[in-house]
Amino acid sequence: HEYPNPFVTAEVLSALFAAKQCGQTLDSGKVIRGLTALQRNRTRKGAFSYFAATRPSASVTAAAGRMPACELALLRYGKSTQEQLATALRAAFEHHGLLAAVRKYDDHADVHGYGGFFFWFDMLGRARAITALSDGPLRTELAGRMRKTIVEELPEIDGCFVDSHELGRTYGTAMALLSLAVLR
Repeated sequence: HEYPNPFVTAEVLSALFAAKQCGQTLDSGKVIRGLTALQRNRTRKGAFSYFAATRPSASVTAAAGRMPACELALLRYGKSTQEQLATALRAAFEHHGLLAAVRKYDDHADVHGYGGFFFWFDMLGRARAITALSDGPLRTELAGRMRKTIVEELPEIDGCFVDSHELGRTYGTAMALLSLAVLR
């Protein structure tokens, strides 16, 4: 991304975590720097700022799409809890309709500043966060809701998936299939 922001920091931290799980040695200083930046951008209510900031500034409604991926990255390094991850996921589901309403708009839209082109990015982050929940009724419920949403509400008439027309059907369909694969 062209400027520092928490959701890209979260994705990089998650990728580094996966690399560590595969035996790679990480630069702990850089990981700590990333975790510190991510934590600095989390509000007391669990929302994450859109831009990197010295003080967090975001509403849960505006940040609902990126919250699961950001909380997941923190959880992987022991800087979050199952409860905080569940709260982020509940927010994502609560505000899903607002995100879905602008998903095909190729810029930031509405009063919350949602970027339609981030829709499938957020959905994949949500799917990954669901699988990080402890086994139990909440994980089962949210995984089922997510699968149902993807399969029943989001396909185009030809079965493809789209958020950004600039990124296209191939990207949208790949992200939808990745999200479903993560949830199986």
